[in-house]
Amino acid sequence: MTVATATRAATNFHEVLNLVKSAGLLKKKPSFYIIRLSVISAIATGLWVAGGFIGGAVQTHWAWIFAAFGIAGLLGIMSAQYGFIAHEAAHRQIFQNNKANDALGLVLANLFAGLSYGFWLRKHNKHHQHPNQIGQDPDIAIRILSFTPESRDQKRGIERWIGERQGYFFPFLLLLTGFDLLLDSIANLRRKDRPIGTRLLEFSLMIVRQTSPYLLMTWMFGWLWAIALWVFMMMVFGFFMGAAFAPNHKGMPLVPKDSKIDFFERQVLTSRNIKGSWLKDNLMGGLNYQVEHHLFPSMPRPNLIKANVIVKKFCEEKGVTLVEMNLMASYKVIIDYLSKVGLSNNADPFVCPMVATLRPRS
Repeated sequence: MTVATATRAATNFHEVLNLVKSAGLLKKKPSFYIIRLSVISAIATGLWVAGGFIGGAVQTHWAWIFAAFGIAGLLGIMSAQYGFIAHEAAHRQIFQNNKANDALGLVLANLFAGLSYGFWLRKHNKHHQHPNQIGQDPDIAIRILSFTPESRDQKRGIERWIGERQGYFFPFLLLLTGFDLLLDSIANLRRKDRPIGTRLLEFSLMIVRQTSPYLLMTWMFGWLWAIALWVFMMMVFGFFMGAAFAPNHKGMPLVPKDSKIDFFERQVLTSRNIKGSWLKDNLMGGLNYQVEHHLFPSMPRPNLIKANVIVKKFCEEKGVTLVEMNLMASYKVIIDYLSKVGLSNNADPFVCPMVATLRPRS
């Protein structure tokens, strides 16, 4: 990259940063999160109360168990909502004080979503530093899915068999996301580079979160149904989390390992926005404004929609491609991309006009 190009790229980011700062969009809005947490907690409490009544009804007729599965699924969605706010706390979107953000994030992630906050913080920070960069982004180094033919070819046995058919399996693999995150969380608690006290606290909170629902369900429905309901809750939680995060970068251009790309282009060209609505903005935790989130990771969720207007206009003026599409269209792109990687013998199966802009520069 020449000095002139680097200067222009740096100017692009600082220009758009000044625009959002001038609009006051980086100011924290803790009241938004306090209200949201209160609403989510009220809904979750109501669901558990309803589950208690259904537990009694099951004793009179077994068909009520289907309502119990509905309750378990909704509880899985509520857990994902807690997880989204933990994600925002990790980005310092809620409070000015970093310790307050970390304290809230740890409680929400471990006690309400059942995942390790420390694991998520470490993994997600790496992703934000190198989105879609081969060998750097942990989100494209997944056990089951392959994002390059090279990655697919390194897999063996059942993983290789699934990898070659991953496009077809993708919707079903999302159901396993919750279990995968849980296993990674447990493995991360064994890392000796973290204080033992913090690891014990996280582990204790996770144990409470993962066992309490099962014990309550056992009391309501018996131990056998409790196992099925807990598994179903985890599947819905994982599916919802995966379905919200997957459209952000999957199927977007991959960055070669040694590529030199400026911050502005790296974040915009590798991210995908999903056209918003009131429902999507709420259910997806603001992740549908992924470009804006990557450019300004500490920006509070309610300001992302306003930043979206500024960033889209800025990209149009600068001739930088910003991808935005409907949610279902994004899933089709992801499935098509994964199918091409799984079945292709080509070292570069995803041909995209933007890929040329992501090659290493001298």
